[in-house]
Amino acid sequence: MNRRTRLTLLTPVVVGSLALGSTAFAQAPSAPAPAAVPAATCSLSGVLPDGTVNVSGGGFLPGPAFLESSTGIGAGFSMSPDGTFTIAKQKKDATYSIRQGSTVTQCSGDGTTTTTGTTLKAGIVAGWDAVRANCAATPPASANQQFSQGWNKGAAVAKEAFC
Repeated sequence: MNRRTRLTLLTPVVVGSLALGSTAFAQAPSAPAPAAVPAATCSLSGVLPDGTVNVSGGGFLPGPAFLESSTGIGAGFSMSPDGTFTIAKQKKDATYSIRQGSTVTQCSGDGTTTTTGTTLKAGIVAGWDAVRANCAATPPASANQQFSQGWNKGAAVAKEAFC
């Protein structure tokens, strides 16, 4: 078979297979996008009358977790089924974080100002960050009213800016 005949016979076959392949690829059902994991947040309450703070947060995975402290004292606990927690009566002059597996979430607030100051600011930052990452983010359950109010304010501003 000469070269010209071979090209005449094979060109439609090659072009047809390329066209069918790209059509099949375009019509293939796409896998659903994985749901975004809610952003875990952790905050300290203001200093309580007894000189301690409460550590609370939400957006975590249910199951085992570990409270780490800059004082070197830590405690294992089990996260609630809805991914929230509150640990009462911790030292005010420490920084805290929550560890779940290899993920560490720093707790915001330094326990040296009133609840309205530090915790509200922590909520605003957490709400802003969560909505900036995912416009469908919802606030984590929090036992701290100031944190929840801050989260809603930060989320509202982020929605205007990013969504």
